[in-house]
Amino acid sequence: MSRKYLWYMLMLALVLVAGCAEKNTAYQDTDALSLLAVVPVIGNPQQLDCDDANMYVSLDQGGLALIDLQSYALHWYNEMNFTAPENLPTPFYQSRKLALVPEHKRLFINEITRTDKIWIVDTTYPDSLKIFEEATGGTANIQDIVARSIPNPSTENVMEVAYCSGNNIIYKLYNGEMWLGGGSAESMLNLPTRVAGLELDDDYVYGAAEQRGLVIYKKADYSFVSELPLYGVAQKLVVRDGYAYVACRQGGLQIVDVRDPYHPVKVAQYITSGYANEVDCNNGTVALSSGGGGAYVFDVRNPAAPVLLQRLTEVGYCQAVKFKDNVLAIGSRDDGIFFYKIK
Repeated sequence: MSRKYLWYMLMLALVLVAGCAEKNTAYQDTDALSLLAVVPVIGNPQQLDCDDANMYVSLDQGGLALIDLQSYALHWYNEMNFTAPENLPTPFYQSRKLALVPEHKRLFINEITRTDKIWIVDTTYPDSLKIFEEATGGTANIQDIVARSIPNPSTENVMEVAYCSGNNIIYKLYNGEMWLGGGSAESMLNLPTRVAGLELDDDYVYGAAEQRGLVIYKKADYSFVSELPLYGVAQKLVVRDGYAYVACRQGGLQIVDVRDPYHPVKVAQYITSGYANEVDCNNGTVALSSGGGGAYVFDVRNPAAPVLLQRLTEVGYCQAVKFKDNVLAIGSRDDGIFFYKIK
């Protein structure tokens, strides 16, 4: 058999293998986003949250940043006073995670130097933030914080806060004035899996459980509901309209139907470059940060058939994304915070 013939046979085999290989979802190069601004910051953006006026950024060793969503002016906090005037300013050495409840003017910041804790910050005056209270206990090695206003509260508690640390999920109720610690107590501690990310809705706590995938617990009694293995290592998630969008490191974006929380079903995936580490969703659009792979933006109006709208590589290494209406903020380790308008 001639070498030329063998060469043709090899090429044919490669074509057939490529034709049979599993492909990602459809790609549309539509320039779906336009760059609005890039705001340089000090430190490494770890997590983003926002209200109507400002984007809040935890900057690891850089402290805390506020970015005005109209002018993109930066207000940087490397230390902060307590509300009580007799206390000295408190330095922010390593601010890793944060969550904002705009309705009640409260910001929860994980500070890990000296003693791991959660600072509770009054955001009534954004240009003069004050530490309102601190919370400790189960606050070591926090991987994620989520907080939200309780719809139609039946007690004095108006907010709920959940954070994960190692094999523990801690769920707390908060009245906005005093951190009493009511909530899950011992019920979601020493779980059979590590949890790296959390999400809350009216009835359930959802966890991105690293190598175990997705876990779901019931808020009423903190009981285990279900779990679903996912490809990759689950890092963070959001739940919108009955679907969980999970950032899964080498598994990229994993999409799960959780309309029946007792029987979650994976419906789609998109394998990204880099390591997917954070995700957000707004009005049928999902943004995914993927470390050295940049950021990805998807149309998920049909969650079972996500469409890649655009991949953003100019943001470099990133690990934070957050929507504010039709504006997407992306935290870049090397270049600051990128703001894009979704067209």
